[in-house]
Amino acid sequence: MAHFGSRLWTCGWLLLTAAFVQPALAQNTWQPSRPVMFIVPNGVAGTSDRAARTMQRIMQTHKLLNVPVVIVNRPGGNGTLALNQLRASPGDGHVLLIMNSITLSAHIAGLTPYGHADFTPLALMVDEYYSVNVRPDSPLRSASELLTRLRKTPDALTFGSASITGDNYISMLMALKKGGIDVKRVKTVSFAGGSEIALALLGGHVDVTHTGLGNMVAHLREGRMRTLAITGPKRMPGPFADVPTWKEVGVDMTASGWRGVLGPKDLPQPQIAYWEEILRRVMQTPEWQKDLDDNFWVNAYASAAETRRRLDREYAEIKQTMSELGMAKVK
Repeated sequence: MAHFGSRLWTCGWLLLTAAFVQPALAQNTWQPSRPVMFIVPNGVAGTSDRAARTMQRIMQTHKLLNVPVVIVNRPGGNGTLALNQLRASPGDGHVLLIMNSITLSAHIAGLTPYGHADFTPLALMVDEYYSVNVRPDSPLRSASELLTRLRKTPDALTFGSASITGDNYISMLMALKKGGIDVKRVKTVSFAGGSEIALALLGGHVDVTHTGLGNMVAHLREGRMRTLAITGPKRMPGPFADVPTWKEVGVDMTASGWRGVLGPKDLPQPQIAYWEEILRRVMQTPEWQKDLDDNFWVNAYASAAETRRRLDREYAEIKQTMSELGMAKVK
């Protein structure tokens, strides 16, 4: 009899638990039913492409999805080609885009008709800080010397950077402007990616580069260039341990080129919740942490709601900066 009563209690407890659990599960029953497409708005081997392929590998290795993940590179049009493809699939969680900070600045500059508000931000994944670099034979030994020279003659040096709509380029101008430089007179050359920027510096085609830490670390370790400052809030480890932040130099600014995941417009809540959970699991794997360490990236995971708030805030900040520089086209 006691045994029968115990079984009744157990069954009752399970039914009671199910009553609370099932409604929650019912709200998040969506799963992809066909291959998932990750659209990358850049070419193969760039930072966004590396992030996408790392996520793809982790999802498949750990069997986080029951369908394949396909990477599709759609470079061109300052991200417009990639965003066009995402825009063509409203409400469809099978199509995602690896977004970066150009998603904001290209819209502000009027180079693409779409901004983050036209889609569904799902998560932020990484922050990538930028570095100011010179050749080892450069007479400039510090960021302070760089600023002193440019205050006297703003066009004395040529800077190599990425797209003029990207956070890389904008943050470089922000640092120089806050350092007392007339940025309208600064000479800049735009390149397609970090490898081209590095080659331009090593070949003597530019005097200074401003690019992601991961693009420079191999050259720094081999003594082929010297890093003067980084845009992060604190110093980075390894070969960057002795490199000051801009704040340490007296320039009050920090900046990062983040990477995250953007979904189509009108994505239903069950699909948003599904991808939040999948991307959170990706972030928790040792493989993801290794990729962060190898590329000198910083974990920046944020939920969909947190991601939208950060993008809204940064959009306003970048718009103000670009307006001051005469680069903003949107009202």
